[in-house]
Amino acid sequence: MRLAIVVPCYNEEGVIGESARQLTCILKGLIDKDKISENSFILFVNDGSKDNTWPMIEELYKNDKHIFGLSLALNRGHQNALLAGLMTVKDMADMVISMDADLQDDIDAVDAMVDKYYE
Repeated sequence: MRLAIVVPCYNEEGVIGESARQLTCILKGLIDKDKISENSFILFVNDGSKDNTWPMIEELYKNDKHIFGLSLALNRGHQNALLAGLMTVKDMADMVISMDADLQDDIDAVDAMVDKYYE
């Protein structure tokens, strides 16, 4: 099963590197446990950021095959950025989880969500 983690981003240059590191670690752990397929991925959705968020996403993409980016031309708001990400991955993944870029959500819950999916 292919998992996509969709992460809306607006002016997140201060946290996106650490967020990518932690989410990639979770993703690779699930792959190692054979809970998700090797082609699972994280999609960072840039919501018209005014800082270096998009160049940072581009750099993350170059360095990790599990990271992708989508950039909206203008700031459309968190919910619209999330919707854009969900619509982008809807035919590319079997299961989708959304996370805020600042990781205010418990990322350890990703494992439990995947287990619930299989139930």
